[in-house]
Amino acid sequence: MGGLGTAVNVWVEAGREGLLLTYGQGDCPALQKGDLVRVKLRGRLHNGLVCSVNAETPEGLALEPVLERLESAAINERWQDLLVAVAAQCHTAQFQVLKTALPNGWLGKKQQAAGLGCKQLVASANPGATPACLTKKQQGLLEQLQLTGSQPAKELIAAGFGRSLLKALERKGLVQLKSELQPPKGWPSSSSPSLEIPPELNPDQAAVLERLKQQSNQRQWLLWGVTGSGKTEIYLRCCAPELAAGKSVLLLTPEIGLIPQLLERCRRRFAGAVVAYHSGLSEGERLAAWRHCRSGSPCIVVGTRSAIFLPLPKLGLIVLDEEHDSSYKQEAPMPCYHARDVARLRQEKEGCLILLGSATPCLETWLACQGAKASIGLLRLPQRIAARPLPPVRVVDMRLELAEGHRRLLSRPLLDRLSGLADRGQQAVVLVPRRGYNTFLSCRSCGEAVSCPHCDVSLTVHRNSNGQSWLRCHWCDHREELASRCGNCGSTAFKPFGAGTQKVLEQLEQELEGMRLLRFDRDSTRGRDGHKQLLDRFAAGEADVLVGTQMLAKGMDLPKVTLAVVLAADGLLHRPDLRAAEQSLQLLLQLAGRAGRGEQPGEVLVQTYDPDHRVIKHLLAGSYEQFLEEEVALRRSAGLVPFSRACLLRFAGTQASITASAATTLLNHVSKQLKAADWLAIGPAPAPRAKVAGLSRWQLLLQGPSSSAIPLPTEQELRQLLPKGVHLAIDPDPLEL
Repeated sequence: MGGLGTAVNVWVEAGREGLLLTYGQGDCPALQKGDLVRVKLRGRLHNGLVCSVNAETPEGLALEPVLERLESAAINERWQDLLVAVAAQCHTAQFQVLKTALPNGWLGKKQQAAGLGCKQLVASANPGATPACLTKKQQGLLEQLQLTGSQPAKELIAAGFGRSLLKALERKGLVQLKSELQPPKGWPSSSSPSLEIPPELNPDQAAVLERLKQQSNQRQWLLWGVTGSGKTEIYLRCCAPELAAGKSVLLLTPEIGLIPQLLERCRRRFAGAVVAYHSGLSEGERLAAWRHCRSGSPCIVVGTRSAIFLPLPKLGLIVLDEEHDSSYKQEAPMPCYHARDVARLRQEKEGCLILLGSATPCLETWLACQGAKASIGLLRLPQRIAARPLPPVRVVDMRLELAEGHRRLLSRPLLDRLSGLADRGQQAVVLVPRRGYNTFLSCRSCGEAVSCPHCDVSLTVHRNSNGQSWLRCHWCDHREELASRCGNCGSTAFKPFGAGTQKVLEQLEQELEGMRLLRFDRDSTRGRDGHKQLLDRFAAGEADVLVGTQMLAKGMDLPKVTLAVVLAADGLLHRPDLRAAEQSLQLLLQLAGRAGRGEQPGEVLVQTYDPDHRVIKHLLAGSYEQFLEEEVALRRSAGLVPFSRACLLRFAGTQASITASAATTLLNHVSKQLKAADWLAIGPAPAPRAKVAGLSRWQLLLQGPSSSAIPLPTEQELRQLLPKGVHLAIDPDPLEL
């Protein structure tokens, strides 16, 4: 016989799907759906989420009690509906999406639950009930708390009030211990400094804003503006009415390196209403931002991909700057979501406006703007601010350089442009496809390249300022010393090939004495605010040339830069990937946009051995839309994405044979389902990088009609087909094919 009791169902971490268990309310009265609580599971402390209250339990059954309420109303029903939709779209368990969306450590075992806030003591609301049996020290603590109102527990412990003393007063009901996270250092203050006056709009910007106002029923827009055309000012103008209406804005950017510049622009305009959210923040800062968003206070969140899940009760606008960028797509771990797709789910549920901005929009977004039934409105900013011209592009044919006896990494036209740069008060940015010193080390006798023992990639040569060199894997971070002989044939004819950012820096120092250089890649921007500090140094004129990887091309506004350089463009053009041409042209055009943004005109220099490549021709002509039209025709004729739909299943295991066999078993299990839905399976086959961190990697590519659902069983059912030790990742609509 069942009856209603003071019991709750709690979602705890037990397997990928999570487990719904029933607990008694214990000493936590009035628990509500969405509360975050601490419970015991198999004798260990866990954090879980209350999914329902007044659960039915058999009479006489003794339930484990909820030990503590950690967070009231951690999630609301509408936000949970969004996560359910994301789980369905990404073909994964709802619990996995929930863990991704909540702050790190909120679900799981106690030792993973960092960042739930520092314990803060609060004085009892009824000090008159204090009994006479208090010790002198207990009485002193109560008097202090009655004066201060509340005080962090760690400060009281440091002042000599022991933890046992605090607990004793808590048991007597004289004080409370509750989780209250104080605003972290650097959190925006409520005081508003003098705000900047918005600049005058040019005719193109004014026309864009007027169209947005007139066509308010259109809820998705693409803002296609050439680099330097003032897209950010449009974003800021769109934010203002949302804040005035008591709503919030999500302003997303693809890279953490772009956050400081955008954050500064927003704070100059909106002061304390601006909140940052990205992986470079401490756990406390991320948690404070999360709670601030959930409170419903109108704010502008400047963040990266993960900010798309922030709980904003009154969301009015989502902006995705550089919407074409692949960093908006999560590939691992699951869920493999795209921030743009999650934004559209939020728009469907909350009615907010979506503004996608780019100088080189992705093919899918551009297609959605075409035709009478276009789902996305198109806004254009065809000219730069103050009618500054786009920089001309010059291609250096490295075959001619070689034929004329110039065998150096840096071409003669490049050296000519760089010499005298400092005297003219100008700066340059140089893009190098890879970081490190040399891209790989190989034997001239047998051709063997030195590879990582754990991954199917070559090791990269790195060198420090003292001239010491070593080999490093950019996938698993394996490191080893440089050998003097080839491990395959014993030859001493070892030579590093290719050039990374470190090598280019060294070459520039040798060729142009006195040239001040800075390096901008993942190695040089590690640590808190590493991107900002390095860019601030360059903007302040501490260097003449900034040498970096693809991070250089993304959205930076550096007025003194008049020269943008691409070394070894061929490494970008000839990748075996469906989107190689599109992504290469996007990158090259974005890099070109870094030059000539100030008063002085700019120039772009591209070194390549393939000047006749179609990407280079479109770069020279500046004809990105024409390129998209050609690309659409090519993909339509071949039935490729987006004129079909793809799903990539990735397998990883310690043994190649077992991993491949598991992939085949799974394919056999779903083959009838695929055939019935008119889907095709390609593979299983080794992944492009067949081994990473000691794991053998295989993949299975599924392809079907563009508008159809992915015809697969649940993730749980698929995992049950795999042997122990073989991992599966489901990536719907992958960007890398």
